[in-house]
Amino acid sequence: MNYSHTDPIAARMDDPWRGVDYEGKPSPSQLRITAAPFVWREPADIPPRRWLFGGHYIRGYVTGTVAPGGMGKTSVVQTEALSMVTGRDLLGIKPDLASLKAWIWNLEDPTEEVERRFAASVVHHGINPHDLAGRLFVNSGRDTPLVIARKVKDAITVAEPVIDALVAEIDANGIDVLIIDPFVSSHGLPENDNAAIDAAVKAWGRVAGRGNCSVELVHHSRKLNGDAISADSARGGSAFVDGCRAVRVINRMSEEEATRLGVDEARRFFFMLADKQNMAPPADKRDWYQLVSVPLANGDNVAAVDKWTPPNPFDDVTPDHLRRVQALFASSDYRESEQSPEWGGIAVATVLDLDVGAGRKANERTGQQKAARAKIKGILRTWQDTGAIILETRADAKRMNKLFYACGEPA
Repeated sequence: MNYSHTDPIAARMDDPWRGVDYEGKPSPSQLRITAAPFVWREPADIPPRRWLFGGHYIRGYVTGTVAPGGMGKTSVVQTEALSMVTGRDLLGIKPDLASLKAWIWNLEDPTEEVERRFAASVVHHGINPHDLAGRLFVNSGRDTPLVIARKVKDAITVAEPVIDALVAEIDANGIDVLIIDPFVSSHGLPENDNAAIDAAVKAWGRVAGRGNCSVELVHHSRKLNGDAISADSARGGSAFVDGCRAVRVINRMSEEEATRLGVDEARRFFFMLADKQNMAPPADKRDWYQLVSVPLANGDNVAAVDKWTPPNPFDDVTPDHLRRVQALFASSDYRESEQSPEWGGIAVATVLDLDVGAGRKANERTGQQKAARAKIKGILRTWQDTGAIILETRADAKRMNKLFYACGEPA
């Protein structure tokens, strides 16, 4: 989208009392400011917030998703768009409405790569391509660049003609959700300039307000050398997070979590967490996903994203198993320390018929043995929390006081 436009708002940022604003209204020196009295309305008469999908996308507001490159954020928002358009639960999120119209503008990848990713999702989730006609719209920044704001010399220029053209197209097609991926490619502003980034986010807010749609901005995080991603990890100035009504973050599964959950390839699994919510109570619920390889008819293998549910350590555990472990703890001395040859987890492993690599050093255990130990530690913690087993201090064979497992409240 080529344009040449000098926005009067840029001049007013240097001298706010000069000229006429971009809507043609009188200059501030001619305006009268009036305080609006508060008028009470019954809560039932106040229009509810217009949530569109997953407690994140909301009509009339800007939201954001933050993640490092290559984490799967593009696959997530594309699959969410397919879920909105088809009205199907594809990622464990039941759409709020029967179907919506979504517009994705991928500003990084060429059209063919965007097509490959959509094809992988459509094939993996068994979507009828005919259901997308007239409801899904896709643009590539390689074909049509999109710049909503830029800095020219010392002036921040917001491209009002671009906003007008976007809103006109949103209105013409009845678009409910516009996804911009990534945000950094939608402007030509210094990323660390908070005033500049604030202007860009607010410009997208005007698109959301005037277009009566949700605008989602996909944003990169800073490089954190393996540390967990939070909303504060968003690349550039803090104005991005401050300007979005809700921001969620994506983190890859850690090696420690992979061991605990019995996963071999941690890099294929990630979770999304709502880290900033202006319109809802704070939430710490992790939504887990996995990347799956989908073979296409053209010979390509392309990643698609799917919902993933962590295994429950109690899936195969019954009350009888607990009774048998309690009996062992009542009749024998089992230690609380995992390093001890008499660790109580070995009793649990015997009852559940699990191989925990007893007698092996930690670096000699297989992935399955490590996962079994992690499962058993989780079971022991839960049984302690419920009082089914307890810890007692006793003297060991060397007359040293140690912690031992004992039977608590009988199962």
